Amino acid sequence: MQRRDIQGLRMIAVVSVIANHLAGWPIGGFVGVDVFFVISGFLITGLLIREHERTGRISFLDFYRRRIKRLMPAALLVLAVTVTAAAFLLPQPRALSAAIDAAFAALFTVNWRLAAVGTDYFAAGQAPSPLQHYWSLSVEEQFYIVWPIVMVLVLWLAARVAGGTKGRRRVLFGSAALISIASLAWAVHETATAPDIAYFSTLSRAWELGIGAIVAIVVQTTRLRIPAALAPWAGLAGTAGIVLSCFVVLPAPGFPAPSGLLPVLSTALVIWAGVEGGRAYERVNVVITNRVAQFLGDISYSLYLWHFPVIILGAALLPPDSIELYAIALAATLLLSWASFRWVEDPARKSAWLTERWRWRPRVVIGWVAAAAVIVTGGVAVTNELTRPAQAVGQEQVAAEGCFGADYLANDCSPEDLSGTLVPSVDTLTEDTGGAYDCWRTEGSEAQTCSYGSEAEDAPRIALVGDSHAAMLLPGLLPQLDDLGWRLDTFVGFGCQWRDDNEASECAGPMQEIDERLSSGEYDVILTAAARWAGGEGDAAAAHASAWGDALDAGTQVLAIEDVPTVSEDAMACVQRVGVDASVGCATPLEQAMEPADPLVGAVELEQRAQLVEVRDRFCVDGTCPTVIGGVIVYRDSVGHTTGTYQASFGPELTERIRRAAGL
Repeated sequence: MQRRDIQGLRMIAVVSVIANHLAGWPIGGFVGVDVFFVISGFLITGLLIREHERTGRISFLDFYRRRIKRLMPAALLVLAVTVTAAAFLLPQPRALSAAIDAAFAALFTVNWRLAAVGTDYFAAGQAPSPLQHYWSLSVEEQFYIVWPIVMVLVLWLAARVAGGTKGRRRVLFGSAALISIASLAWAVHETATAPDIAYFSTLSRAWELGIGAIVAIVVQTTRLRIPAALAPWAGLAGTAGIVLSCFVVLPAPGFPAPSGLLPVLSTALVIWAGVEGGRAYERVNVVITNRVAQFLGDISYSLYLWHFPVIILGAALLPPDSIELYAIALAATLLLSWASFRWVEDPARKSAWLTERWRWRPRVVIGWVAAAAVIVTGGVAVTNELTRPAQAVGQEQVAAEGCFGADYLANDCSPEDLSGTLVPSVDTLTEDTGGAYDCWRTEGSEAQTCSYGSEAEDAPRIALVGDSHAAMLLPGLLPQLDDLGWRLDTFVGFGCQWRDDNEASECAGPMQEIDERLSSGEYDVILTAAARWAGGEGDAAAAHASAWGDALDAGTQVLAIEDVPTVSEDAMACVQRVGVDASVGCATPLEQAMEPADPLVGAVELEQRAQLVEVRDRFCVDGTCPTVIGGVIVYRDSVGHTTGTYQASFGPELTERIRRAAGL
């Protein structure tokens, strides 16, 4: 018999997740996934216990057959539709990434792929995959694969060691508790040390399913119940705890553990309180037992599958924070979910498919042939879209002479001087680094140093030091070196800001070696740059200024390159939106773009022997910072990494500003 309160919990879970993904509110709405985990652990464990008590065994074949029928048809449908739609609506790299995500999702491993991508420094600021939400399904499916095997082994061992029904129950309870405690302990550790991995990790999430399993073991194997007079109010308290979690649990710090304990234990309380049910329980907990809650709970799986692709792909057509997107996304999600539940999910679950009664019949053959035809046709279309040639456009096709990229602002050009074609194309945007990271210290590696430019002994010696925002200056600087007669050494890498509080930095070791060279007096000029948003805790400006002292004392000039303005996620999404004129309206307000304050500007104010090279005027105009200037897309992502093409257009003027400041 289906429990109305559990369907209501599913409603709360899916509604909170959709609201969080669509509008960013409530801030902790993502905890709906944790609610789903507890429910899954409870239901699956209860099912396996009942089967074992009824038959004396657990049939892996029957269990996995039921899971496939319940989960796979709708999941594969959404994967196929999403990949096909992404091929037509998203830039090539994102569409291809979505196709790869779909393959991992179909194999129940996309959570590990996302964990790996989430720790990729250069993936920061990229728009999410339309299939990112499948990570939670992968965690559940991995649980479904492992947990029945664990239960069989534990019950087999208990029968030989503990003996008797009570002994087996105690061993099963103890095993589930031990596994859950170990997973929770690991989750606390991994949340503190590697939060990106912890969020997606099965090992860091297993305790949430384990809590549900423990409740099932208690309910199924003992008479331990919440007293009837207290059960309705315990259920209400649990529901309130879940709702509270949506507003007080933050993505960081402390999630998924220990802050995930609030929604997990609250869900467990509702499930335990509702074991006996009854009219009093349903009256008090009407929020989760009413008809609307039951309907949304019934289709919650389809709602979860469809909502994220609809939101992400919808943002390729409409502004992400617009009322139009909200309304259309909600309507489309509800309609698609109801339709897939009505005609795919529920019929597949109730059908004889994969059972002994299932037979090949003419209509079955016709159905499979039709499905295969759709898949083949869609596959050809997707392949054609994903392999279409990337747009290659020369500068002369994009802008009139002297109006390309940064020159557009320098020479006071007008829209009539542009063709309307963008460089780089959105299909090649993320790859347009201009070789900025060819000599880059990756996370955890040794310092990397490369030399460019003049080989003459009397050539001015220049050093460039900093993080990825320093490295992104290279496509503009390197082509100018031969004409200027400079020799440039680079010291750029992950987390390698030139400051004196690097002890806790991931680049602490390499920076000691780098600082010795910078302070040796071998350089005429040191250029330094840093991401304005990576200042960390403490006084970043003072930390930068203090680090420069030894080099300045040695007679080396220090020039701090002002960091580029930040770009909003909306402005980046605008550039990639289908049918939008990216040259108009895709911009970040100046006040927003200057936040947080650039610590290098403050550092120059503190250490007045250093100088600041300003760049803001070639990124912002008339109170806004456009994402497209002179027919060139300025940024590759929403964390301020610029395209190699735009930096190349700004290079001659930037080097001239450096030359004047240094007196070279």
